[in-house]
Amino acid sequence: MRHWPGLLCLLLSFVSVPVSAAEPASTSYELPRWSIEQPRENRYLSAHGLRAFAGGYSEDGLELWTFPLQIAAGYRPGFVIDGKMRDGLAYLVSAEVDPLGMTRHYAGPGFSLRERVEARGRLPGVIVRYEMEGEDIGLEIRFRPSLNLMWPAAVGGQELAWDARAKGFLISEPRRQFRALVSSPQATEHSEPNNDRRGSEFGLPLFLRLQPQACGTKRCAELLFAGQSEADEDVHATTAALQQPASAEDAARFVSSERLRVTTPDADANRALGWAQIALEQAWTCNARLGCGLVAGYGPSHGARRPQYAWYFAGDGLVGTRALIHEGRFERAAEELAFILRYQHPDNGMIWHEMSQSAGFLDWAGDYPYMYVHVDIAFDFIGVLAEYVRASGDTGFLRRHWPAVLRAYRYCLSTRDPDDGLPRVPADKMSANEQDRLTDELTLSAAWVETAQAMSALARVQGDEVLGREAASAAGQARIQLRKRYRDEAGRRWISGFSHAGKAGESTSPADLAAIRSGAATDAEVDATLGQLSRPAYLAAWGLRSRPDTAADYDPEAYSRGSVWGLGTAMAAETLWRAGRPEQAATLWRSLVSWAGADSPGHMHEVMRGDRPEPQRESVPEQTWSSAAFLSAAVHGMLGLDVDALAKRLRFAPRPPAGWDRLAVENVRIGDGRVDLRWRSIANGAELEIENRGAPFLLLWEQGQGEGARPVVIERRIATGHTRLGVP
Repeated sequence: MRHWPGLLCLLLSFVSVPVSAAEPASTSYELPRWSIEQPRENRYLSAHGLRAFAGGYSEDGLELWTFPLQIAAGYRPGFVIDGKMRDGLAYLVSAEVDPLGMTRHYAGPGFSLRERVEARGRLPGVIVRYEMEGEDIGLEIRFRPSLNLMWPAAVGGQELAWDARAKGFLISEPRRQFRALVSSPQATEHSEPNNDRRGSEFGLPLFLRLQPQACGTKRCAELLFAGQSEADEDVHATTAALQQPASAEDAARFVSSERLRVTTPDADANRALGWAQIALEQAWTCNARLGCGLVAGYGPSHGARRPQYAWYFAGDGLVGTRALIHEGRFERAAEELAFILRYQHPDNGMIWHEMSQSAGFLDWAGDYPYMYVHVDIAFDFIGVLAEYVRASGDTGFLRRHWPAVLRAYRYCLSTRDPDDGLPRVPADKMSANEQDRLTDELTLSAAWVETAQAMSALARVQGDEVLGREAASAAGQARIQLRKRYRDEAGRRWISGFSHAGKAGESTSPADLAAIRSGAATDAEVDATLGQLSRPAYLAAWGLRSRPDTAADYDPEAYSRGSVWGLGTAMAAETLWRAGRPEQAATLWRSLVSWAGADSPGHMHEVMRGDRPEPQRESVPEQTWSSAAFLSAAVHGMLGLDVDALAKRLRFAPRPPAGWDRLAVENVRIGDGRVDLRWRSIANGAELEIENRGAPFLLLWEQGQGEGARPVVIERRIATGHTRLGVP
């Protein structure tokens, strides 16, 4: 439980390639790939489906999940050479990932092997295909059986049996509700199942020995992991389905000629942006009992059956939803918002915090303290919803869910202190800072300002002018009170919050930036605060520290007292761009580009240490909100793209890093239409070409003239077709 506040041209193309067991013809699309040459240590590799995933560090072995069920852990291949089993890790030479899965390459004396791991669509299973060349050696696959639900639910009485017809281990429990099958058509030898509790322990490693068979000029084998947790599922049927060629729908999730594409002069930035979009799609997970939504990330389980963070957090989902809005994926954004509202507290309107994948088997809200514990999520939800309605023009969504939105707003109102009108954290709840458990936080009060503003806009869309005026007035009053409570005039600093004993908290970069976003800071204070964030105490080469290294309680390894967050760094960059500090913003944003290659290829970690660019010990290698915030900062900050579909208006305010003389942004959605923008810097000015494939719209082009200078603003109605504009 925690909370803290160009692109590759992915064209779907069919090509003719030889068919093999390791690469079915139907998956031969031009997908982006990320290769690494040293995958033996500290490289998290994964394959993602809607109902299943496989992932892990090669030195630890892979975990295999068919949500909400863990099938196995510690999966790793070995090679039978001269009659002896050799650990495959010693022969692992390189790896490659793409949106559909991962491929590892092994080489040994006289042989090479390609191991392809994929999870397919909504199938509750994972397929591993092996393709071997050279010497005819055997494969020995080892894994630990699990057949257990994600924490805190559990399955008892697991048993193993050998299914001779399927050539695999059938793992079951007495009720037969949960089952798993780990099988291979090429299996020749296997561990002997032992269910004698006096002489065995379930969960000890098993082995399957495979003999690859001829497939063209090579030899191939496959291993299948199938899970069953629902009455309409069957592990044998899932196994058969996994052996069929992958459908075009799998690739279509990641490649589309209509997906937002950003192209810059920096190939590394382009790749990081493209993979941020891929990571956001890979976070979309479907649970048979809970529905489909964004999970918070992926990483190894830490001592329990709970892969980090492959379950549902509403707060993380809202960060992801902002990125979906910014890339014009309005349908998916609406799905996530509806998913969040589905589990709103039925009595008080509170928005939930987190759900395990196993929540459908438990009284999750009644028996566990994690569902309704974060007061800040309801505030964030209303702000993101307002951004969605404005950008998409989907007033129907707002109308259908208006009663639920009102309940969420009333919950926010219920937390306010009667004296100053600012929110307080109830004694049995928490807000963004879980470590210090404050009575109130500047970030929460700033969120209330934004929430009230957002609710004013939503109410007016609904035609409720009275509520619109009331909410706008509440926002103005809150801004005044926020300054009174959290501004330390003598110390010239912002107070992050107050403890239960009334002690003022230290300054933090999230709190300082929240004060700016709320509008409570004066221009001089904005300059002073943003200037502080550029100093070495805050700024590391790999991002922004959550707390300066000069603070009394600074700890570079601590989760929230000095480490560098991908989310916080990206949010700071976006704030800096929108505050007219493009050079400082670009420095921060570009510091995150290298994160995409630091561990899991194409994905960004959650937190780096504050004293060196290494993942913090609690960090997750594939953190959805890090990738999502990086994408949002580029689109909403660097490009200054802001769509108002209700007014049929597009704002474009590019402030690229120094040295970038061109940008291309394709497939910007405005209502039902799409727009391509091609910007380039010319002598003493800039030029913009616009291709409008939709209805006419109003363009506000804000062209920056240097740090601190007022931008030139061109307001022009753009007709369907091609338009060229220039700023001298």
